[in-house]
Amino acid sequence: MVKVLILRASGKIEPIRQSGLDVIQIPVIEVVPNNDVINEVSLGDANYVIIMSAVVVRYLGDKLRQLGKDTLVIGVGPKTCDEVRGLGIHCQLPGEFSSYGVVELMRRMPRGKVVVLRSLRGSDYVRNELRKIGHEVVEYGIYDLRPDPIGVGIACKVINYVDYVVFMSPMTYEAVRDCAREVLGGKSVIAIGRVTADRLRSDGINPLVPGEYTLNGVLNLLMGHLMTIRESPD
Repeated sequence: MVKVLILRASGKIEPIRQSGLDVIQIPVIEVVPNNDVINEVSLGDANYVIIMSAVVVRYLGDKLRQLGKDTLVIGVGPKTCDEVRGLGIHCQLPGEFSSYGVVELMRRMPRGKVVVLRSLRGSDYVRNELRKIGHEVVEYGIYDLRPDPIGVGIACKVINYVDYVVFMSPMTYEAVRDCAREVLGGKSVIAIGRVTADRLRSDGINPLVPGEYTLNGVLNLLMGHLMTIRESPD
């Protein structure tokens, strides 16, 4: 059976059952709420609210419920929008489930005030690009991400015994970089999206990247890669 290690943030582990795969999920990042900022968040006059992670909804559900009908909520991916819709709020998805997809969607929107809700460790790409194209942007870092020493220690041992390693964010790679960088040369590596892939490539690791930046996209890529390997002549 093919062994797959998926490295994630805490609170994002979900059951995965895929025939032929032994999937091990380890949380190597812990989520720490930024309570001072959470208390300061103001959404009342926003034309757009962009949510860059499902984790945001965990901390801002009450404030999101108070949004007016004229405010468009945009979620970076299906999981994020599912959490928003669970509050009874419409959520718009970009064509590509990434920061790049969010910016491309906003290029087509009338200019207005945008509130971006994200982690403290996220890229500044969305904020900077939206300002360049004429939106007024306010950004809040709702939570921080820190390496989980227990999870990192376990992952650094397990990584030696698996066939595939999946990184679900750049920080999941950063968390295990010191122990994993050399080992990954002998593994098949999957990066959830462009930013994660670019970080790996900067260390000389050439990952596979799914067409859809979701867990389902990762699993579809993995199964397709396995079929290709098995069908290749010796």
